[in-house]
Amino acid sequence: MKNNLIKTLWLGAMVLSLGTASLFAQAGADVIASESVPVASLDKAALKDILLGKTAYWEGGQAVTIIVLADKTDAALQETTGMTAGAFKTFWQRLTFSGRGKQPKEADTVEKLLAMVAETKGAIALVPAGTELKGVKKIEVK
Repeated sequence: MKNNLIKTLWLGAMVLSLGTASLFAQAGADVIASESVPVASLDKAALKDILLGKTAYWEGGQAVTIIVLADKTDAALQETTGMTAGAFKTFWQRLTFSGRGKQPKEADTVEKLLAMVAETKGAIALVPAGTELKGVKKIEVK
Protein backbone atom coordinates (compact mmCIF):
# COMPACT_ATOMS: atom_id res chain seq x y z
CA MET A 1 0.00 0.00 0.00
CA LYS A 2 2.77 2.44 1.00
CA ASN A 3 4.77 1.52 -2.14
CA ASN A 4 1.76 2.20 -4.37
CA LEU A 5 1.35 5.64 -2.81
CA ILE A 6 5.03 6.43 -3.35
CA LYS A 7 4.85 5.22 -6.98
CA THR A 8 1.74 7.34 -7.57
CA LEU A 9 3.36 10.45 -6.07
CA TRP A 10 6.58 9.89 -8.08
CA LEU A 11 4.62 9.39 -11.31
CA GLY A 12 2.61 12.55 -10.61
CA ALA A 13 5.80 14.55 -10.00
CA MET A 14 7.29 13.26 -13.28
CA VAL A 15 4.17 14.17 -15.26
CA LEU A 16 4.14 17.63 -13.68
CA SER A 17 7.82 18.27 -14.43
CA LEU A 18 7.46 17.08 -18.02
CA GLY A 19 4.43 19.30 -18.43
CA THR A 20 6.38 22.32 -17.16
CA ALA A 21 9.29 21.72 -19.51
CA SER A 22 7.03 21.29 -22.50
CA LEU A 23 5.16 24.49 -21.65
CA PHE A 24 8.42 26.46 -21.84
CA ALA A 25 9.30 24.79 -25.11
CA GLN A 26 5.88 25.71 -26.48
CA ALA A 27 6.65 29.37 -25.82
CA GLY A 28 9.33 29.00 -28.51
CA ALA A 29 12.38 30.15 -26.62
CA ASP A 30 15.68 28.88 -25.29
CA VAL A 31 17.63 30.25 -22.36
CA ILE A 32 21.23 31.19 -23.10
CA ALA A 33 24.05 32.57 -20.99
CA SER A 34 27.61 33.71 -21.34
CA GLU A 35 30.26 31.02 -21.04
CA SER A 36 31.24 32.50 -17.66
CA VAL A 37 27.93 31.55 -16.04
CA PRO A 38 28.59 28.63 -13.67
CA VAL A 39 25.36 26.71 -14.29
CA ALA A 40 24.22 24.35 -17.05
CA SER A 41 20.59 24.09 -15.99
CA LEU A 42 18.00 25.96 -13.97
CA ASP A 43 14.59 25.04 -12.72
CA LYS A 44 11.75 27.31 -13.72
CA ALA A 45 11.50 28.93 -10.27
CA ALA A 46 15.22 29.82 -10.30
CA LEU A 47 14.87 31.30 -13.80
CA LYS A 48 11.91 33.38 -12.63
CA ASP A 49 13.89 34.63 -9.62
CA ILE A 50 16.72 35.70 -11.92
CA LEU A 51 14.44 37.45 -14.39
CA LEU A 52 12.65 39.28 -11.58
CA GLY A 53 15.85 40.39 -9.88
CA LYS A 54 15.40 38.24 -6.77
CA THR A 55 18.64 36.46 -7.66
CA ALA A 56 21.24 39.09 -8.52
CA TYR A 57 24.39 36.97 -8.35
CA TRP A 58 25.46 33.61 -9.71
CA GLU A 59 27.02 31.04 -7.48
CA GLY A 60 30.54 32.34 -6.90
CA GLY A 61 29.50 35.99 -6.73
CA GLN A 62 29.39 36.99 -10.41
CA ALA A 63 26.65 39.57 -11.07
CA VAL A 64 23.67 38.52 -13.20
CA THR A 65 23.07 40.70 -16.27
CA ILE A 66 19.72 40.23 -17.97
CA ILE A 67 19.52 40.97 -21.68
CA VAL A 68 16.11 41.13 -23.34
CA LEU A 69 15.29 40.64 -27.00
CA ALA A 70 12.43 42.98 -27.78
CA ASP A 71 9.27 41.43 -29.28
CA LYS A 72 10.67 37.99 -30.20
CA THR A 73 10.56 36.21 -26.84
CA ASP A 74 7.60 37.93 -25.18
CA ALA A 75 5.58 34.70 -24.82
CA ALA A 76 8.42 32.90 -23.01
CA LEU A 77 9.05 35.94 -20.83
CA GLN A 78 5.37 36.05 -19.90
CA GLU A 79 5.27 32.32 -19.24
CA THR A 80 8.33 32.51 -16.99
CA THR A 81 7.59 35.71 -15.09
CA GLY A 82 3.81 35.89 -15.36
CA MET A 83 4.17 39.41 -16.77
CA THR A 84 3.58 40.82 -20.22
CA ALA A 85 6.61 42.44 -21.85
CA GLY A 86 5.22 45.87 -20.96
CA ALA A 87 4.62 44.90 -17.32
CA PHE A 88 8.13 43.40 -17.15
CA LYS A 89 9.65 46.64 -18.43
CA THR A 90 7.59 48.70 -15.94
CA PHE A 91 8.57 46.33 -13.12
CA TRP A 92 12.25 46.84 -13.89
CA GLN A 93 11.88 50.61 -14.27
CA ARG A 94 10.42 50.70 -10.75
CA LEU A 95 13.23 48.54 -9.35
CA THR A 96 15.84 50.67 -11.07
CA PHE A 97 14.26 53.98 -9.97
CA SER A 98 14.08 52.75 -6.36
CA GLY A 99 17.75 51.69 -6.47
CA ARG A 100 16.93 48.01 -5.94
CA GLY A 101 17.97 46.77 -9.36
CA LYS A 102 19.61 47.53 -12.66
CA GLN A 103 17.48 47.74 -15.82
CA PRO A 104 17.96 44.75 -18.17
CA LYS A 105 19.89 45.56 -21.31
CA GLU A 106 17.97 45.38 -24.58
CA ALA A 107 18.89 44.10 -28.01
CA ASP A 108 16.80 44.62 -31.13
CA THR A 109 18.12 41.67 -33.14
CA VAL A 110 19.12 38.11 -32.32
CA GLU A 111 22.63 38.74 -33.66
CA LYS A 112 23.15 41.73 -31.35
CA LEU A 113 21.72 39.77 -28.42
CA LEU A 114 24.12 36.87 -29.00
CA ALA A 115 27.07 39.28 -29.21
CA MET A 116 26.00 41.10 -26.02
CA VAL A 117 25.60 37.82 -24.09
CA ALA A 118 28.95 36.52 -25.35
CA GLU A 119 30.74 39.74 -24.33
CA THR A 120 29.04 40.25 -20.95
CA LYS A 121 30.16 38.15 -17.99
CA GLY A 122 27.17 36.75 -16.10
CA ALA A 123 24.72 37.53 -18.90
CA ILE A 124 21.51 35.56 -19.40
CA ALA A 125 18.84 35.95 -22.08
CA LEU A 126 15.97 34.29 -23.89
CA VAL A 127 16.32 33.64 -27.63
CA PRO A 128 13.89 32.16 -30.14
CA ALA A 129 14.03 28.35 -30.02
CA GLY A 130 16.45 26.85 -32.48
CA THR A 131 18.68 29.92 -32.74
CA GLU A 132 22.19 28.99 -33.87
CA LEU A 133 24.40 29.70 -30.88
CA LYS A 134 27.94 31.08 -31.13
CA GLY A 135 30.08 31.98 -28.13
CA VAL A 136 27.28 31.39 -25.62
CA LYS A 137 25.86 28.34 -23.94
CA LYS A 138 22.33 27.02 -23.76
CA ILE A 139 20.87 26.63 -20.28
CA GLU A 140 18.55 23.68 -19.79
CA VAL A 141 15.27 24.62 -18.11
CA LYS A 142 13.96 21.82 -15.93
